[in-house]
Amino acid sequence: MQIFISYASEYRDLAQKLALALEAEGHESFLDRARLQAGQPFHGELREAIDGCDLFVFLVAPESVASGSYARSELILAEDRWRHPARRVLPVLVAPTPFESIPPYLQAVTVLQPQGDPVAETLAAVAKMRSRPRRRLVAAVLAVLVAAVGAGVLWQQQRAEQARHALRARVAQETGSANALCASGAFAAAWPRFEELASRYAGNASVLDARADCAMQWLREIRVQTGKQTFTDIVGQVQPAIVGQLAGARGARAGDLRAHLGWADYLRRRDGAGDADPPAHYERALADDPANAYAHAMWGHSLMLADKQKEAVEHFAAALASNRDRAFVRRLQLAAGLSHAGLVRHAVQAADDMRRSGETMAPATRRSLWSMAYYGNLFNADREHRARFLSWLPAADHLSTFDWLYPEASSVGGEPNIWRFCRAMLLAHHGEVLAAREILASVRKELEARNSDGFLLDETKRQLAALR
Repeated sequence: MQIFISYASEYRDLAQKLALALEAEGHESFLDRARLQAGQPFHGELREAIDGCDLFVFLVAPESVASGSYARSELILAEDRWRHPARRVLPVLVAPTPFESIPPYLQAVTVLQPQGDPVAETLAAVAKMRSRPRRRLVAAVLAVLVAAVGAGVLWQQQRAEQARHALRARVAQETGSANALCASGAFAAAWPRFEELASRYAGNASVLDARADCAMQWLREIRVQTGKQTFTDIVGQVQPAIVGQLAGARGARAGDLRAHLGWADYLRRRDGAGDADPPAHYERALADDPANAYAHAMWGHSLMLADKQKEAVEHFAAALASNRDRAFVRRLQLAAGLSHAGLVRHAVQAADDMRRSGETMAPATRRSLWSMAYYGNLFNADREHRARFLSWLPAADHLSTFDWLYPEASSVGGEPNIWRFCRAMLLAHHGEVLAAREILASVRKELEARNSDGFLLDETKRQLAALR
């Protein structure tokens, strides 16, 4: 028989002697923790051993029946298996133990109380319990066979799941390396890795999705060196990866993919491609995802460059309302507004909105905004241009946005007195005439002390006279 021996650690030597005697009689014994394999789950192994045994021998002693002992835990597992302990559980008294402390489950059968050698008397008791009707043996054999088949299937399932888990971990690690390159902007280095992974793990959804994500990011941050590479060269590399993911895409994912195909067409059109049709992709992207930030921003950018300002403003507003990749949306919005002088009003208004929203602006964009908006319309301009510029924002917002963009003269470089002149104009527009006159008087005094002449001195004198 398969015999499980449960005991308190104080009686380990006795338990081991009993196990050896049982094995000499042809039985197989499980000496609880002594048979556990290193690294295996403790309770799981015990339950499996008890579930597989024919007889559960419990060495009764004060230590083994004490609450919280390992032996009591093993007894609970035996109770789970056999509702009644008859012919299944053999309690053997090995040390004087108060009867009332013995668990009721053990009291339900006769407790063997050896008068001589406990090992010999336990062997004799086991021999008596060994005789069973043949039908029980047949049933036991069938049960073992069924269990063996089930265990084999379970083992195969576990092995398969382990293999899948290992594959997922390996793919995640290798994809993560390529993702890191992409995130750092090293697209030319990341792309061959993605292509190799897509070939090695053909059809793996996580690899294909990550490759498409990198392709879209590359298109959004695309840079080419004139004379050495074109936009079309890069589009040709990444476009198939985006198209390949469209088949199963829905909602926002489909919208992102289609929007970037539109952006790819816009880039190809910059290289002179006659078949490029960006709006068709943007329209389909918004059919999949009406709030898609990329489709709205990219379409707004194209419309602004085509001088369809009202429609462009609506698309940029929708892109910002989605609150996705706001930095990219602003980048396109500002790039469109700074593309030529007739659109710079939109860049100034976007800057004011960014200030009120607590956003940040890249230093290079601030410099472009300075030269095209403030220097070009507030300083180096006639009265009509200056008045039009001042009408783009409320006076208080104009001043606040200027101070946010250019908090000091060094923010703009060049002649610091031009920065002071521009700020004086905004102060005067805000009604702070005295403060504006003080700045302008200081500028005139400094220029005259340096014997400077030219537009700055002349315009400073004109504005001082106008503010009287």
